[in-house]
Amino acid sequence: MVNPKDVLVVTTSSVDGLKVKRYLKPVSAHIVAGTNLFNDFLGGLTDVFGGRSYTYQKQLRSLYEEAIERIKFAAYEIGANCIVGLNIDMDEISGKGKSMFMLTAVGTAVILEKEVAEKAHLPKPDEKPDHVGLERIDILRYKKKIIEEANTGSLSLNEYVWNFITTNQVDEVFPFLLNKFTTTIVNDHGLLEATNQFYKQLVSYIDALPEHKKLDLLYNSIKNESSELLTSKLSDIINELNLFDYNYSMELLNSDNFRTKKRALRIVTYNKPYYNTQDIQELQHIRSYIQQAFTERGTRTTKKQLLSSKEKEVWTCECGKTSDIDTYCNGCGQDIYGFKQNEMKPADADNYIGEKIELISEYIK
Repeated sequence: MVNPKDVLVVTTSSVDGLKVKRYLKPVSAHIVAGTNLFNDFLGGLTDVFGGRSYTYQKQLRSLYEEAIERIKFAAYEIGANCIVGLNIDMDEISGKGKSMFMLTAVGTAVILEKEVAEKAHLPKPDEKPDHVGLERIDILRYKKKIIEEANTGSLSLNEYVWNFITTNQVDEVFPFLLNKFTTTIVNDHGLLEATNQFYKQLVSYIDALPEHKKLDLLYNSIKNESSELLTSKLSDIINELNLFDYNYSMELLNSDNFRTKKRALRIVTYNKPYYNTQDIQELQHIRSYIQQAFTERGTRTTKKQLLSSKEKEVWTCECGKTSDIDTYCNGCGQDIYGFKQNEMKPADADNYIGEKIELISEYIK
């Protein structure tokens, strides 16, 4: 099985046409959400029709979907390819004047005798339904309005808009969000509360997107954006959401732009949610590439010492300044490999990846 998303989940005790080869054990997933998750936007809703809120329903659906994704991962970790008897409950936890919601998903992890993808006959993601409800029409109407305002730069990012673009996965507004985030960073110098709040909302928005879309938007932005401060923040999001990807990382490492290669060097030390034997091979390839690709950019030479006929080894930086070997350039602050003191060095990345390979190998044959 390629990844946890391939785990089949059913509420019944069996799957028609598929035989259970082995029952493993019960698995569970828990999501705890504060009541403010709903209260923060309930007061300002504009989509209440007939006493029901489409946004509220969407938020609840999102929590249920997250619970299912987590229980899939729990089953995947123990080698299951299916969960039978899924049950999801929502309870309220109260204490010291505060209350929270807890979603609990419980099921039995099993191994089906035959490959799920061949027998389950799941609908294709690009198939269109033969009918559509009023809720989807209203959502699409508002989505188009938001995209149009984002394209013209007139979109106002209030709590309701953040919630809508997050729960409805409106990836079309990502460029607009990056521009806004860049402005926020510049104005607040990356330190004030406004930047931190925007960052948290941006992380939640990206995390709600489909996996392939998260990777595409983040890695391509890191490749193409000129702002080192912005790309550093985007790199932090990759780290926070465990979105390391071999193919995207290698694309960055193979860039002709040295700044992009340095950004990639930081990313290849990040994690993904799970690893297999293929990951070990890919990490070894990255390690070999790093050892060969990052060569000295400065030029080694020698010069006579003051008041002495002896010569000492020095190096000349790309900026033209000459410095002693094993020191940083007095002009631009870079070492002979082109890295500043606070940047991830090739040797450090190589050591970190080597250690990760050893740890993974202890669990995987």
